[in-house]
Amino acid sequence: MTLFILLLVGAYLLGSISFAVLLSHLRRLPDPRSLGSGNPGASNMLRLGRRPLALATLLGDLGKGALAAGLGQLAGLDDILAAWLGLAAVVGHMLPVFHRWRGGKGVATAAGVLLVVSWPSAIFCLGFWLLLFAWQRIASLASICACLALLPWLAWMAPELFMPLGLMSLLILLRHQLNMRRLLRGVENHFRR
Repeated sequence: MTLFILLLVGAYLLGSISFAVLLSHLRRLPDPRSLGSGNPGASNMLRLGRRPLALATLLGDLGKGALAAGLGQLAGLDDILAAWLGLAAVVGHMLPVFHRWRGGKGVATAAGVLLVVSWPSAIFCLGFWLLLFAWQRIASLASICACLALLPWLAWMAPELFMPLGLMSLLILLRHQLNMRRLLRGVENHFRR
């Protein structure tokens, strides 16, 4: 139990590293939370015209979710406990202690968690996300729908992981409330074709 608690704290702290903010700072660029959508994530970095930084942000955020869950597996924990560690990393991304609690939405970090604890779920969500994004060119809509689709998928294909990964999806949906309002008003940001 002590090991799990230490890993939980470590996963949260790992998740608290904001690669968008860190990379922008290293490149002497403005804080991405003050520009575009205000979200420190890969989509906003891409929207701001910084493709290499967007890719680095995506890989960093994905990697920290995968690392948090992977460290649990290396410590001998089962996939369920590893998923709880992944959830801690996602919470860290959303409410980062290192960045005054102003974090992102957690989609890429959650994808990293899924890759480690349930790669079929990761492939399912990625496929769902890509189809919706190709159709509408709205990253938030694709993310919201992928999170919603993950819930019945987990209930059917990986019910033992439903609690931690379902909670992860619900937290991501909560972080997308403003996006949902903009979608309903028809004013959400699109990526140009």
